[in-house]
Amino acid sequence: MRRRSGMALPAAIGLLATTLTTFPATAESKVRSAATTYTYVSLGWLGIPAGGPISSAQDVNSRQQAVGYSSNDRNPAAHAFQWEDGRLSAIEPIFASAENTASAINDLGQVAGHTHVSLYEPPHAFLYRDGKSTDLGTGWGSGSGSAATDANNKGVVVGTHFRSQGSPVRAVLWQNGKLRDLGTLGGSTDQQWSTESEANAVNDKGQVVGTALPKSGYPLHGFLWQNGRMKDLGTLGGNSEATVAQDINEKTQITGSSQNAAGQTNAFLWEAGKMRDLGTLPGGTGSTAYGINESGQVVGTSRTSADYYGQHAFLWDNGQMIDLNTVVTNLPPDVSLEQAQAINDEGVIVGQTCYYCEEGKTADPQAYMLIPNS
Repeated sequence: MRRRSGMALPAAIGLLATTLTTFPATAESKVRSAATTYTYVSLGWLGIPAGGPISSAQDVNSRQQAVGYSSNDRNPAAHAFQWEDGRLSAIEPIFASAENTASAINDLGQVAGHTHVSLYEPPHAFLYRDGKSTDLGTGWGSGSGSAATDANNKGVVVGTHFRSQGSPVRAVLWQNGKLRDLGTLGGSTDQQWSTESEANAVNDKGQVVGTALPKSGYPLHGFLWQNGRMKDLGTLGGNSEATVAQDINEKTQITGSSQNAAGQTNAFLWEAGKMRDLGTLPGGTGSTAYGINESGQVVGTSRTSADYYGQHAFLWDNGQMIDLNTVVTNLPPDVSLEQAQAINDEGVIVGQTCYYCEEGKTADPQAYMLIPNS
């Protein structure tokens, strides 16, 4: 499974992982974590005038097809790509000269994202299949917009839509050519450029996760939507920063980020009605989880110090949070893995190298894939 992507660019070799054990790890999990190393693959960038040298991978499916977007500092317009068997290719936008972003790819190779459809309209959600992008619409008329964040293997797509530029964003689901607004957790707002709800992921059972405005007002709370109803996932104990659910697997294990009672926003794992704090990498002051697979392995990013330039990609597996930079056998010395965005059921991970780097990490931000060596 995968995390929901953002709509625009943001922001040495080791054998064993440095860990933070939030929950007691079994002997089996310790052996598995210590034994797993990865081969690093740079996915490159699009060789077009508006693409590269910056790129980011947002999702990976069971066929090791990856999607994301490419851009550069001179022209920040993003262009969607698909990577397969060592080849990076552009996904053409609906409107030829516009930008687009790929957020998710399902096991059928269908790609979801958003694209501009004219010079004067906000972006629309699209689904790319059989070499063609289809505009999924917005549910409203001219001036409205939408974006797709995930697609399951049954062709159900989720994301957001808005009535006009600056109006509140709402979670939405597309199925069989029809659009459904998923509502909120009871809250509403007329505040410009605000979020009432957003859907970040959908599994094959049709369960949707994201974040929504509760009746009590801000901050936003993570939700699970199923059978037409939206359930509040609660928090890690804090309530001054938003809780965001980013991904869900078929076991209804959910991951994302939430503020804890100490006031720190950390990655969480929610299952059977309980939310666990996954902690941070050693020295870290916060973490965010973006993706989870069917084994319950979670990926994301964690600060490694109070310094702003200190985020590292992590894998959380059975109680251990592992800095992925320490378990890659061929990581170039000028590269730091900053974000892990998604992980498939075979343990293949995709993400982005550092954008704001620590000293000595001078490579351009690039999309990457990590392939388990076991």
